[in-house]
Amino acid sequence: MALPGSGAISLSQIASQYGGSAPHSLKDYYRNGTEGVPDTVSTQSIPESGEIGLKDFYGSAETANRDIRVWMSYLYSPIDNYGFGVTSQSSTAAPSTISNGANAVAWQPVFRAGQGYITSASITISQNEDTSAYNNNVVLYGGTSSSAVTNVVAAWNAGSSGSTGGSRGYSIVWTDAGLISSITYTGGSYNTGIITWAVDNVSAANSGGYTWFGFYAKNPPSFGKGARVLGGTFYSASSVPQPT
Repeated sequence: MALPGSGAISLSQIASQYGGSAPHSLKDYYRNGTEGVPDTVSTQSIPESGEIGLKDFYGSAETANRDIRVWMSYLYSPIDNYGFGVTSQSSTAAPSTISNGANAVAWQPVFRAGQGYITSASITISQNEDTSAYNNNVVLYGGTSSSAVTNVVAAWNAGSSGSTGGSRGYSIVWTDAGLISSITYTGGSYNTGIITWAVDNVSAANSGGYTWFGFYAKNPPSFGKGARVLGGTFYSASSVPQPT
């Protein structure tokens, strides 16, 4: 949990957040200093040298590597014929294997974007041809805190085709502050039209100051051939620096 953003703050709170042995001194807690205060978006007010004060630590937080993997697949043997993530949206739960039946859902553990956390990612969204069409097969949610990632930032729909399945890839870039700089289509395979970007609320997300995010992936209601609904960067994101 981050230190208070205003009001009273003490050296003991700072030591509890960042560690270290007593007796404590503020000069032990320079950014990138002896006690390992990280260089992240939340610690930019903490100096690396020179004058330092308690108020420099407002809103800052220690980081720890977390597992924020997510994907969903159906009949995708032998690579990953299952889903992976959490069963409901959470900033603290660890992801694990999820059943990949019809309408199965995988949530991503929510993550903080920005300098020192995540500033870029790629995703691939796929659909085979022998399925039912459905909406919101992949959704990116956003919010202003780890407990409020409930607003749709972007959503994709999957169509149905009797002949050819396909996929589309996107690059996502965040600013140092954690706002979305861009979501860009990077190309696809086979029938790219089977995937459509149906909801684009990126501008509203930035206006709202969203810096916390998480994906959701859902299997179609029926299928006869395999595909990985959601893949990309977060398929292997098992150790990512995040606020504690």
